[in-house]
Amino acid sequence: MLAWFIYFVVVVSFIDTMAQLPILSPFAYSLGASSIMVGLIMGAYSFFNMAGNLGAGFIIDRYGRKKAITFGMLLAGMAVFLYGWVNFPYQLLGLRIFHGLGGAILVPAAFAYLGDRAKTGSTGRAMGYSGAAVGLAALLGPMLGGIGKDVYGYSAVFISLGLLLMITSVLAWFLLPETYQIDKKGREVFTRKILLSLIKNHQLQIAYLSSFGLMFAMGLLAYAFPITLEALGFTSKHTGILFSIFSIVAIIVFILPISGWSDRVGRYLPISIGMILITIAFSMLPLGRTLEQFAFMMVLYGFGYGLIFPAMNSLVVDQTEEYFRGTAFGIFYAVFSLGGVLGPIAGGMANQAGYQPFWIGSLVLIIVQIVLSGINIKGKSGVE
Repeated sequence: MLAWFIYFVVVVSFIDTMAQLPILSPFAYSLGASSIMVGLIMGAYSFFNMAGNLGAGFIIDRYGRKKAITFGMLLAGMAVFLYGWVNFPYQLLGLRIFHGLGGAILVPAAFAYLGDRAKTGSTGRAMGYSGAAVGLAALLGPMLGGIGKDVYGYSAVFISLGLLLMITSVLAWFLLPETYQIDKKGREVFTRKILLSLIKNHQLQIAYLSSFGLMFAMGLLAYAFPITLEALGFTSKHTGILFSIFSIVAIIVFILPISGWSDRVGRYLPISIGMILITIAFSMLPLGRTLEQFAFMMVLYGFGYGLIFPAMNSLVVDQTEEYFRGTAFGIFYAVFSLGGVLGPIAGGMANQAGYQPFWIGSLVLIIVQIVLSGINIKGKSGVE
């Protein structure tokens, strides 16, 4: 039973941000924030989360996974709990910074923990289950946040989420066995040599670029899909249904044996096929007119996402030793966050310039695939 507790930790690690998606910007406006201040409040989490990811490896690899999970979740929980007590926009902005830093430590530590525990030959399967946990948070979070706000108000939602995070952090401290301790030989962690080796590793480059492409697409989809549907006369209910179809399909792929496909055929093939499916979905989205057509595209998108996520996370585990795995996941999730930041920006710029955002996204994904192919060939040939 305790072996599965880490997946509950992953759900809680993501559900706080997912639950805030439908309510955070209206909450900021209710505090009297200007449009620019709302943008700063929304972006502060992502920026400090991305910056914090890069330094999180020091904590994860120096002090152990359990301490990092507990500290990161406690910090994030305290910040979200205090959201419920703020009266001014600048207070919310400050708390968003601490929330982002807490998440920056928490998420790479949780995935490093999963990587440590994964049995040889079944890493893809373990990462598939972790993807299902993230998908469950994405499926339940916005619904719970939206309904909770309508029934109980903003403060109750934030206080409840904060308590959930803080209680889970205490449970993690007592229930999770530590998977890693720095050895007594004085092995150094988070050194310049380690960082350079993690950046130059061709297989890790595939993981980093895949994570960027996946989240760039996700960010662009989150920006462009609702306005595309609205322009065609669909309601927010239809948008929610279609996003749920994507989440459900991805979760199904994560929990089925196909999530371990990369354990048998290698990591690159599932990543490549997944990228192709997402690119096809993006290319078709501007042509959609009916709910059924969009549902089919979301099935393609969800299937592609479900193939890529476990394979790219498994690559990080494959290519790292325990004493620098946390650092590698820190870099990985920094690039992951960068894609999520740039995706909606690119979509907005394309829309402003009169271009179709999804076709711009398709072009970016094609470029990503070309670069991935080049890195894969270079890695096989042993070229630096």
